[in-house]
Amino acid sequence: MRLILIVLGLIILAAIVLLHRPKGQSQPNHARWRKSRREPSLGDADADETTAPKPDTGGADADDAAVKQSSFPAFGREKPRPKLSARKPEDGTAAEAPAPEARKSPPPAFSPDKIITLYIRRREERRIGGSDLLDAAVKAGLAFGEMNIFHRRQEGADKPVFSMANLTPPGHFDASAWNVFDTPGVALFATLPGPVSALDAWDAMLATGTRIAELLDADLLDDGKCLLTRQRIAQIREEMREYDRLNGRGSV
Repeated sequence: MRLILIVLGLIILAAIVLLHRPKGQSQPNHARWRKSRREPSLGDADADETTAPKPDTGGADADDAAVKQSSFPAFGREKPRPKLSARKPEDGTAAEAPAPEARKSPPPAFSPDKIITLYIRRREERRIGGSDLLDAAVKAGLAFGEMNIFHRRQEGADKPVFSMANLTPPGHFDASAWNVFDTPGVALFATLPGPVSALDAWDAMLATGTRIAELLDADLLDDGKCLLTRQRIAQIREEMREYDRLNGRGSV
């Protein structure tokens, strides 16, 4: 029994020696443990953030997303809209479209007070050949000229006393085709006022029309394209006298 107690005492003593450390050795060990195990603090947040591994955000895809995000326009700022107006000059004032070139207005056309007209047509709707018409016009004292029609002129006057045009539109004659063209008729007309009195113009036109109608075996018609009668001739002469009286012109 005594032996057993001695053995147990030795075991207990050995355990006390092994487990019990001097105070000088235990404090350094404890300090080293506290130094290795630092508690997180507010001052260490930046250090932890730099040392901590960053989460995987997808590699190149994450970088592209960051670039796109930085390129977005700021809210409340509109993108510049294309201007529809003309380019502004350097002084900042609005530029206006260049004004079209000022066109010179043509001289005012002559506006006659009155026009007297006679028509010549062949009977039975026969047509008048170009050569026959030219021959008759020359024999009646007309000259081919301005606007490619025939005229009777007063010496020294700018305007013709009366003229003769083609009834086929546009009314002129082709001087190079007298032998190949024909026409249903012609029109003699005088515009008033003219270089001579209205009555003289009418008498001259009536005499010329009568002569051409005879040469072409054609009818002479009035302004209504009806056969010209003596009664109608007298009416027209009276109208010409009245025109001259109102305009202060007598017979020359």
